[in-house]
Amino acid sequence: MQVLWGIQTYCDKLGFPRLNDEYIVQSMFRAMYKFDLTEEGAFMEWKEDEADEHEQGKMKAVIQTVDWFNWLEEEEEEEYEEEEE
Repeated sequence: MQVLWGIQTYCDKLGFPRLNDEYIVQSMFRAMYKFDLTEEGAFMEWKEDEADEHEQGKMKAVIQTVDWFNWLEEEEEEEYEEEEE
């Protein structure tokens, strides 16, 4: 969670830029997931966190990562279906 909040803060300070048609915050979240640098559940905890101390830049970060979170939820559903079979 600390790393995700750090990414949020960093991107907020940069003004939430894009790089090659992708938001930096989304790219960083994707990399954190791809390289197993953050537990999967931490992403959902971060998204649901409403603490005042993490409010700065949170809404913009959530909006800019919505596509990635949609992908993550689909990925989790596919894994769950495979486990049931």
